[in-house]
Amino acid sequence: MLHESYLRHGDWRYLKAAAALCAVALALYAWHDPMDGPNGGTWLGYTLGIAGTAIIVTLALLGVRKRRYSSGAGTVKGWVSAHVYLGLALLVIATLHTGFQFGLNLHTLAYALMVLVIVSGVYGVVAYARYPRLITENRAQATREAWLDEILDINERAIKLADEITPDLHRTVLHSAEHLRIGGGWREQLLHAGADARGEEITKVGDFLRRKLGATAEDRTQGSEDMIFLGTTSIVTAERDPELERVKRLLELLTRRNELVDRVNRDVQAHARLQIWLYFHVPLTAALLAALAAHIVSVFLYW
Repeated sequence: MLHESYLRHGDWRYLKAAAALCAVALALYAWHDPMDGPNGGTWLGYTLGIAGTAIIVTLALLGVRKRRYSSGAGTVKGWVSAHVYLGLALLVIATLHTGFQFGLNLHTLAYALMVLVIVSGVYGVVAYARYPRLITENRAQATREAWLDEILDINERAIKLADEITPDLHRTVLHSAEHLRIGGGWREQLLHAGADARGEEITKVGDFLRRKLGATAEDRTQGSEDMIFLGTTSIVTAERDPELERVKRLLELLTRRNELVDRVNRDVQAHARLQIWLYFHVPLTAALLAALAAHIVSVFLYW
């Protein structure tokens, strides 16, 4: 898989490099014992600061490298692998650079932005390891466009079929078709898109169908699939009643439509959760670069 290939790129080359870098930084930090305590103003603090700045700039160049298709500066896969592991190492390097001295100032702001960038990046790695697989499994070689076309077709057939049964049922099915919830706003896409697509109107249709099928009180608590079986049995025992036949077909159509709506919503949700991190990672990176520049300028001017 893609996420495995870039994480294991070059026999874990960049994981080993990042681990070695962290080990050296930790060893130097443990050995170094300045008189006024560890801080960014010591020779080790400056060294770690320069190393951290170099890493941040290198990581930010990934976007440039991805758009230069003919570049000879390493493969994109290698850059992504380095981006992940050096980004994690940066958390250690930058923290040691601060000497664990934080306050309400520009320097701590730059550190906080860096942490947010790293956290959003970790989410991105996890998202790309999880959601592409879920999208593939949910689609089952189909497409969202094909599902939407089928939903529209089913709605038309269900409305026409309901009109052949009763006007009330026609109005109910028409209303449910007009108020299907697909996608929605960003909150719905992220949090609720995978939920059952049926609303109050579909519940009313189910109750109506159950009454038409002569279901008992116990039967009325069953799901749509069970009701289809009940409808099939009722039709066989009711000398092929045409109305029951239409009711059964309508229930099958609505059940299939609800399944498709759920699949579309799960697809929308997976894509939203896969992409949401970029809306934070990229702007936070830009803010980090600005804060880092201000941090460096202020250090040289006032320290």
